[in-house]
Amino acid sequence: MAYSTQVFIYTQRQIVVLLFGNSPRSYMPQYSKPLTLHRGVDNQIQFQFLNQEQKPVDLTGKSITCRVINSEGNAVLIRKALTPTLALNGLATLDLNAAEIEDFPAQKAYYSLEIPVGSFDYPVFVDQNAGARGDMYIVNSVLPAFVPSANVTIPTGQPFPNIDLNNNINNVLSNANTYYSSVINTQNNPILTLQTSLIEYNGDVSVLGSSIVDGDWYIIRTEEYANTTDTYGYTVRGYHPYVKMQFTSNTGAVTNILAR
Repeated sequence: MAYSTQVFIYTQRQIVVLLFGNSPRSYMPQYSKPLTLHRGVDNQIQFQFLNQEQKPVDLTGKSITCRVINSEGNAVLIRKALTPTLALNGLATLDLNAAEIEDFPAQKAYYSLEIPVGSFDYPVFVDQNAGARGDMYIVNSVLPAFVPSANVTIPTGQPFPNIDLNNNINNVLSNANTYYSSVINTQNNPILTLQTSLIEYNGDVSVLGSSIVDGDWYIIRTEEYANTTDTYGYTVRGYHPYVKMQFTSNTGAVTNILAR
């Protein structure tokens, strides 16, 4: 049986009001919806500028600044000029690429708009109470929340004494020491990423898995290195409740292990 789901792609549009011209008539939006920025993708939010007579304001030649303010209201996260879309009809967009918001955690934030009129800079009214600060949400709806890497315990007693074996892996391993990292609980996550930093390392690096915390270890993957100084990443896929790293070497050092 096949199922179909409707999805919608649209540009968020917000109507905002400028006190523009000499008309005494007052007009404010009856409802001001919160705006949303989605982390991990490009975002476009469109603004339509009307005056107090509900008529479009010509934006030709005007540089309108948008600010995104953090949840505490004490720091500007983003400050960027709007891009005129249809200037004569009062339409302009806030264009943000994924990189511009990737460093900000998901949060309730605020936004404000500023427009030059003559020699003055005026606020734009963005809510029904003539306020100049509107609600905005930065959300993780497209990507999951960021999870920082965890430091994994590295073996003590490093580096090992350097032995001149002409970088011969087989000779190194024939006299090798084997040591392990601490055990990583994967929390049943089907994907785990590991990173190790090696210095003049000769030997094997293996990723081991197990269904119990203290035994029955099996090899998931193994890599060989010859006199290597670099940082390497490993991706572990599949159901491995517990994971640890095994190092088999007589020369070199392991200086850092991260897991996420």
